[in-house]
Amino acid sequence: MKKYIHILMVTILSFSCKDKIHKTDITDSIIPVVVTKSKQIKFIPKLEFSGTAFANKEANLGTAIPGRIEKIYFNEGQKVNKGDLLVELSSELYMQALIERDALKKDFDRVSRLREKGSLSEQDFDHVKAKYDASVAKTQMMKKNSEIRAPFSGIIVDHIVKEGENYFFAPSLKPGYSTTSGIIKLMQLSELKVEIEVNEKEISKIKKGQKALIIFDAYPETTYEGIVTRIDPILSTLSRTTKVEIKIINRDLKIKPGMYASVKIQMPEQNAIVVPVEAIYRQAGTGNDFVYVITDQLANKIPVKRKYTLNNEVVIEGIEPDETIVIAGKNKLNEGSKVEIKENKNQ
Repeated sequence: MKKYIHILMVTILSFSCKDKIHKTDITDSIIPVVVTKSKQIKFIPKLEFSGTAFANKEANLGTAIPGRIEKIYFNEGQKVNKGDLLVELSSELYMQALIERDALKKDFDRVSRLREKGSLSEQDFDHVKAKYDASVAKTQMMKKNSEIRAPFSGIIVDHIVKEGENYFFAPSLKPGYSTTSGIIKLMQLSELKVEIEVNEKEISKIKKGQKALIIFDAYPETTYEGIVTRIDPILSTLSRTTKVEIKIINRDLKIKPGMYASVKIQMPEQNAIVVPVEAIYRQAGTGNDFVYVITDQLANKIPVKRKYTLNNEVVIEGIEPDETIVIAGKNKLNEGSKVEIKENKNQ
């Protein structure tokens, strides 16, 4: 009899425990969450790049004929205007050409008079005239190669060859700048161009005339405005990028060629759906992003695509505005989880 009573008690206790476990499972399956609403905003997206400043114009100025540097009229750092005489070279060859020209001028004048009198054949006249014309051209060439004038207004940034030295055709060795042979380096710095590399996926978004915001590491407190002025027509076969130039005004000459810049190119204004950063759930071991949308107290796991980050919010694609989005408690959720919405104390 005692044996049967013992079995009955064990059976009753077993059913009692199962009932408690079942009730506990039901209670635990309701997950408390904090939510917010997705919202639609208007904003101006920006593409971000790294860039380098270069002179708007630069040239290593030299001559077509080697020679000795007699005089350099401007020091490094001085401003010059277009047409200013910058350098004089030795003029021995020019003086020799002048003497030859003057001698041939006398011959030309003499045969011209003989021709008028009919005392000289046309062939002989043409022969002397050709020599004289060649001498005039040679003299003009020698004069041009005995001096250097500024082809544009700018600043002398380097004396590649010094006064008294002989100038030969030797390239400049400063990396990143013009490497052509020259005596002095001239740069136009009142305007600068910032060069960036744009990959093939984003090049279709860049147009001439777009505005750009530029911050240089040397002056992080100042934002410069620029305009996209040139897009290279080809891409590098190695990097799959193309070069884009952005012009900026450099009135105070604070920005120097070679400075590093952070560049943001403004896109057209558009509508966008934003959610808080904490609403994004990234599946472990993947690059897939999700948000949990609550409908009828149930969690729905919706895949989304990040577009831009705006401070503490993220522009996404994949949901509509005014959706109920989980921002706290999402790590405990699964598709179809039942939830209990708690008050957001931060709002």
